[in-house]
Amino acid sequence: MPLLLSCQSLTASFGAHPLFEDISLSISDGDRLGLIGPNGSGKSTLLDILAAAKRPDAGSVAVRKGAKLAYVAQNVEFPPDLSVRQVLIAAVSSEAEHSAAISTALGQAGFENGDASAASLSGGWKRRLAIARALVRQPDILLLDEPTNHLDLEGILWLERLLASAPFASVVVSHDRYFLENVATEMAELARLYPGGLFRVTPK
Repeated sequence: MPLLLSCQSLTASFGAHPLFEDISLSISDGDRLGLIGPNGSGKSTLLDILAAAKRPDAGSVAVRKGAKLAYVAQNVEFPPDLSVRQVLIAAVSSEAEHSAAISTALGQAGFENGDASAASLSGGWKRRLAIARALVRQPDILLLDEPTNHLDLEGILWLERLLASAPFASVVVSHDRYFLENVATEMAELARLYPGGLFRVTPK
């Protein structure tokens, strides 16, 4: 499959503490990569680097020309004065141009009332809204950091169905092994004990 993203020789640290060194990783169209590893191994930092939210200490990330990335971080908060629909509108360049995508994202995420206050949502519905905000950008790669946090069983099953049928590639950090087994086509473990710091395998 055509390559979407490639990173070479990434090194990152947290203060004086090295997280990972010399990591290389590629993502192609259709990949659904589950990223696991011990606490403190740098999984969230690696996603930050892939999303260009953080610079590595060394190494490079190349994204295919024209490819769009969307990133849903662990912590989700919204401005207190915005409705659910307004959060999605703020995520795109033109409401008129993306009105169909906004309606589709609301429906995909299960929102029946787009005028509800985003800040007043429960943790699980904030998570859904954060994912919907990423979807409305129509990404080629979706990066998700612990996306099942605060989701109830119905929400987790919804996310499993969404990712399994999605036209975009995804990289998902999660401690929920059962969830990853249901959505990932490949698994990668980030740990310093592996040569190159990363062990990638296709589940049977």
